Amino acid sequence: MHEPTDEVTPAAPRRFETHTWTGSGAGRCNEDYALVVPEQGCAVLVDGATGLTKVNLVAGESDAAWYARNLCTSLAKELGCISRSAEDAFVAAGSEVAEAYRQFEGASELERIDEPNGSVAALRWDDHIVEASILGDCIVVLGLRNGSCALMYDDTLTKLDEMNYERMHVYATEHEVTMAEARRALNPRFIENRLKMNEPGGYWAADISCRGFSHVLSKGFFRADVSWMFTCTDGFANAVDMGVSGSFESLARDVAEGRGEQLGQKLRDAENADAGCWQVHRSKTSDDATYLIVWFDDERNL
Repeated sequence: MHEPTDEVTPAAPRRFETHTWTGSGAGRCNEDYALVVPEQGCAVLVDGATGLTKVNLVAGESDAAWYARNLCTSLAKELGCISRSAEDAFVAAGSEVAEAYRQFEGASELERIDEPNGSVAALRWDDHIVEASILGDCIVVLGLRNGSCALMYDDTLTKLDEMNYERMHVYATEHEVTMAEARRALNPRFIENRLKMNEPGGYWAADISCRGFSHVLSKGFFRADVSWMFTCTDGFANAVDMGVSGSFESLARDVAEGRGEQLGQKLRDAENADAGCWQVHRSKTSDDATYLIVWFDDERNL
């Protein structure tokens, strides 16, 4: 495989697109952040997560939104040095953002469950190779020129969440309360899962401790074999659970073929039709939903 160097200037993709929808909840801010830097040959998506006790140190926005935006920006900068490994780039970016967060008054007093965290997907390319990296539960799909797709997905956290969603449903049914009330009653279970973050036997994600960054999963492909690169947060990937799309691969294909905004609206319609979360068990009506796609081929070759 081609060995990249710092001197390589990546050819720009044919085009790229990002789209985001803010999740349910009055007055809440979007805690997803996406960034494409074509001149550096990279794109980054971060799905920020608020601390479970809702402690907030950043004025004017949630800590999770601040974390997602700053980690996204820092990681894009680090990935611009194409000879640097993805792991080194993630570690450097995570450390920089963690140090900045620790400057906020009260940060040193926070418990782990109070601190913001997130899932990350990073794409980068030069004229010879493309590379996809994930940390957490963001989805990556690469559309290959032979007509197939390559999926990257770590479902460790998803499985932990799904166990709690089923507990919520049982609790809500037995106690004749709403799923939202069940979620509040079972908060200790969610705290239990959160404490498994970046611990052996748990799951790996981006957070202020920086312990997860060295566990980023990366995979490289020859650029000549790749038509497009797609990534999304779990909020957009929920289109599969909601029956809007049949699989992560078909979801990515539909976005690649220009139907991303329509899919996002169909997702919101399906979620709102099940606002109580009884048909598809989940902790809230809708999450922030974001996708990012980079095309290397023109439309007639998709």
